[in-house]
Amino acid sequence: MIPVNYHHLYYFWIIAKTGRIGAASRKLYLAQPTLSLQMKQLEQSLGNRLFDRNRKGVKLTPEGRIAFDYCERIFSQGAELVAALQPDQAHKPAIMRLGVAGSISRHVVLQILEYTHKINRHIRISILGGPVDNLREQLEKHRLDLVVSNTDFSSQMGLEFRSRLAGAIPIYFMAIPSLKARVARFPSDLSQIPILLMAPENPARKDVDLFLCRHKISASVATEIEDSELIRFLALRGQGVATMDALTAREDIKSRRLMRLHRKDVGIKQNVWFICGRHPKPNPMLRRIIQGLMEKFTIRI
Repeated sequence: MIPVNYHHLYYFWIIAKTGRIGAASRKLYLAQPTLSLQMKQLEQSLGNRLFDRNRKGVKLTPEGRIAFDYCERIFSQGAELVAALQPDQAHKPAIMRLGVAGSISRHVVLQILEYTHKINRHIRISILGGPVDNLREQLEKHRLDLVVSNTDFSSQMGLEFRSRLAGAIPIYFMAIPSLKARVARFPSDLSQIPILLMAPENPARKDVDLFLCRHKISASVATEIEDSELIRFLALRGQGVATMDALTAREDIKSRRLMRLHRKDVGIKQNVWFICGRHPKPNPMLRRIIQGLMEKFTIRI
């Protein structure tokens, strides 16, 4: 016996998306009293109230939010199933949906693209950038196949998801030559120059703060940015000393547009995590690529 009526579950999903039982009834071509009755039956079968009803429509209860998140997965995967079984699907290029956190260097993304196209040059890659919380939500709803992040959030998502540390990139204190000339003694002279820092929630930022505290540096923070390319842009404009990963700064170091303020590494690294779902992908090529990224790929520094 199936424990849940999936027709009722689908109706619940549509109501939650529209926000009104009346609008959902028109979309589903069902009478409103019939739809309301079936929602009561669903709530009875689940043992929880899913909606708070008011004059403006319906609002999900905490239990309803949990049910809605599961429905997002169930019915989005159903759409993938239908697409995968279309007669012309075998002739269509596979699409890998990649989520990339703002702190991740574009050079990491380029290496992923190179690796992917070596396996299959016809693969299409759709890249979504944004905050880690948003990428995690999209991955949980299976709207992304893989997320590249500076934090491992897989433990917050349950057994269906897994992660892998793909690399650890050194973090440097960088500046244009004229600013470097003002740092005769590193790190003590950092107190005299504005510093461009990563966002506070970035794990590498926490290590930078500990480094500054350990050396009793009272830093003048010019700005806090999660976007690595924007930090680079401001550093090149001479806005301050930047904390940057080695890959983002690599070309600027070669051209001497930016210079390291220290010869030895300071022991701070930016971790790069790959997170994906455990469920197999419908397309064998896509499955092979993600498996390779999760098991073999390493970042070149």
